[in-house]
Amino acid sequence: MDKLLDFIERHKYGIVVTIAVHIGLFVYFQIATYKEVVIFEPWEFRSAMDEKPDNIEITPDQIQTPEEQSLFEPKKNVTSFVKDENDTRERSNKRNVNYTSSSQSGDPEQMERDYEQSVKDEIRRKREAREARKESSSTNAKTENQKKTPKKERNYGGGASSEKAVGGETMVSFSLRNRHPLNHNDWYIRNPGYTCGNVNGVVTVAITVDEGGNVTTATVIDAQTKGATPCMLKRAQDYALQSRFNYSAKAPKKQEGTITYQFVYNE
Repeated sequence: MDKLLDFIERHKYGIVVTIAVHIGLFVYFQIATYKEVVIFEPWEFRSAMDEKPDNIEITPDQIQTPEEQSLFEPKKNVTSFVKDENDTRERSNKRNVNYTSSSQSGDPEQMERDYEQSVKDEIRRKREAREARKESSSTNAKTENQKKTPKKERNYGGGASSEKAVGGETMVSFSLRNRHPLNHNDWYIRNPGYTCGNVNGVVTVAITVDEGGNVTTATVIDAQTKGATPCMLKRAQDYALQSRFNYSAKAPKKQEGTITYQFVYNE
């Protein structure tokens, strides 16, 4: 007993330190391994009809406008006719008529002379284009090829002019004072309306036409363009440059006008 007490007396500081270290480690591990008990409430199954309505406030900015809705409207009452905005004839909304954008009334001899002059102008224009290609090998002949007169004309107007002008919305409409499509054939005012997928849109192009009826420039008018995709903008310019109007000796060398294209969803 005396030996034990003597041992404790000699090593009392070491014993105290050892006990303190063990107590500290015990407390540390108790804190580090402590886990809080979380009580989960039982899940209450509800049907879709029992769910509470969402308290979502809809602002006026979030409401779809008619213009926005029209972009995704698959069916739109637009005809494929070509309309002359300056046509003074009575307009009709009947759908069983082959409307034409212009009337062929007038002096037949003068119309024949104008047609002959348009052919001469076309030959002259092709000759100038060939000479330009010879001078520069880098000249792009794509535009020239697009503007070539087709060997067999396609007349969407049914061959003869209609007594009345078409009413309502059309896929193509143009405004060019005292001018009409080449040979009174609406095929020459090209129609890209079904070429850009399943979205509706409107593109208006400002054009410049020479006295021979050729469209020399075509620029999109942003203020009059609605819901247009890059495809629509590109096709509108390309098709405008392919359009042809009648020859007119009275027309200025650079006559300005517009062509409006309506692109329509095609099922």
